[in-house]
Amino acid sequence: MNKVSTNTEQQRYVVDCGVGYSCLGFANARDHANQIAHKLGRPDLAFAEGDYATIAGYEKYCNAVEAWSRSPLTRTTYFDPGTDAKAAKILESCRTHERKVRLILGDTRTGEPWLEEHDVVGRISRSTGSLKVPLLIEAGECGGAAILCACLLAIIDWRSGDFLYRHAAYREADLSIGQCRQALGRSAAQ
Repeated sequence: MNKVSTNTEQQRYVVDCGVGYSCLGFANARDHANQIAHKLGRPDLAFAEGDYATIAGYEKYCNAVEAWSRSPLTRTTYFDPGTDAKAAKILESCRTHERKVRLILGDTRTGEPWLEEHDVVGRISRSTGSLKVPLLIEAGECGGAAILCACLLAIIDWRSGDFLYRHAAYREADLSIGQCRQALGRSAAQ
């Protein structure tokens, strides 16, 4: 195992990879370990009371991922903890049918979109490895970015413009085109 330390100020594990470092948030490690423990029916893999922000907690996370990789579930798509089940089902359908989509990401508590313009249009695929996470592949590319599934507000069919999935809290941004106040102030003074 790589050398691992904790950074309590930033709430993350710091993993020394030999030629650089990688980080994993304490909450992410806990949530993934607990989700895997639940799906595998293995409560021994879940975080216990004192595991959060400890090296023992990181080891639990690693053990959970290892257990997942030895289970038949490793052949399925793995969705982030907190992913809406309906969104996961739609993403998986889009993946198997190679459907081009537009993703709207944002805060699922408030429904406010982030107004992302990059890495939001393409077809759904998935990564390799133990945890096969959904990827968004843009046209002409052979790889792509992992989708922040727990932050999905909407999935829109690219061809029809129809919503395939719409989070209950999602609210469309009220956008308009006009002069900015700074430009108005300058022109009024001239």
